[in-house]
Amino acid sequence: MRRLLGLGLILAVLLAACQNITVDIPWFQQATATLTPQSGGETEVTPTPGMEVTAQATPEPVTELTLWVPPEMDPALETDASRIFNERLQAFSDQHGGLAIVVRVKAASGTGGLLDALTATSAAAPAALPDLIALTRSDLETAALKELIYPLDRMTEIPDDADWFSFTREMALLQGSTFGLPFAADALVLTYRSASLGSLPATWHELLEGEISLAFPADSSDALLTLALYQAQGGLIQDNQRRPVLEVEPLTTVYALYQTGAQSGVLPAWLNQIQTPGQAWSAFREGQSNMAVTWVSNYLKEFPADTTMAPLLPMAAGSVTLGTGLSWAVAAPDENRQSLAVALAEFLVDPQFLGDWSAAAGYLPTRPSALEALEDQALRGVLNQVALMSRLRPSNDLTASLGPILREGTRQVLQGLMSPEQAAQTSVESLEE
Repeated sequence: MRRLLGLGLILAVLLAACQNITVDIPWFQQATATLTPQSGGETEVTPTPGMEVTAQATPEPVTELTLWVPPEMDPALETDASRIFNERLQAFSDQHGGLAIVVRVKAASGTGGLLDALTATSAAAPAALPDLIALTRSDLETAALKELIYPLDRMTEIPDDADWFSFTREMALLQGSTFGLPFAADALVLTYRSASLGSLPATWHELLEGEISLAFPADSSDALLTLALYQAQGGLIQDNQRRPVLEVEPLTTVYALYQTGAQSGVLPAWLNQIQTPGQAWSAFREGQSNMAVTWVSNYLKEFPADTTMAPLLPMAAGSVTLGTGLSWAVAAPDENRQSLAVALAEFLVDPQFLGDWSAAAGYLPTRPSALEALEDQALRGVLNQVALMSRLRPSNDLTASLGPILREGTRQVLQGLMSPEQAAQTSVESLEE
């Protein structure tokens, strides 16, 4: 019986070869197909009884894209930034045949916030996922590691453009892959009332021996100012195996500055209640201090008439500040939607648009060419200096490891409970443990 089946298979294949027709004969079900030439060079497949033909589904055209944004980007807000954003979305819609663009506003963080909603929707209702979502660097990192967003390496070449600041290009990367297109940047800066300070001192030691009061988030679990000063002093935050590390000598120098400020009164005792750069800015605006370390966006969104902004002062290894920002990420699982979503994200990081929108929204532009559009030359010079000295804030894992330890060391020194040397040694030992 097997010989007969084998002979039948050979004859079928030979016959097909003579007719220049491909025939697929599975072992348990025979089937043949007749190829009938049609006009226009097309070929019609006519199945014989018992043969199944699977038609290739034509992707449905995308008629709508959904964006999730934080409240400050609500298109319904009657601000210059919302007007510019709306006009840009409308321009993209017009270029794509009246494509509908739906913008949904989510809380920036917490329950029901952008990351929380993305996580819940991905598990419960994938069809309701946004095509594009605006995420902070911290949330972008979490979303990428949870596979809630898609890498863009094969979808766009814009991240390879030279027209990015170093830290903003890095802001889009995670483990060597691109997960976002940065559109808004932020960094720590000094703000002060020039009437009460006069000229800005050249060094931190000179500043902290003065007669002003400086607000900064001493109780922050991220400890970003301490991390910035520590790195500016030459301290390492990772070893060769990319494990978190702290070094006693540069950390002692930073803690010594805090001790100087606490003893002179420049760093008041109530700093131990300040947890965020936003709270430091509020303390400054309410008159509790005449200088603050805060986000550049806090200054740019208000432009107080009596306030001046400056980069963080240098340490032994130069000037360093820490930056972060917002990026567009793709969350839609459908490849047909992804390509259009990436096209929109590229459209929303165009330098000319970013220059106008960043100025109106109060953010540091992510691209040097966008910053060049700023008319105020003095402000442009300061912002360029801040962008060039900015390093991307450490990863979530590093910040979670180092931040609480540095916060505790800072609090101990400010309260006079430990010397800088003791606090630095304790911090290093706590990390090792």
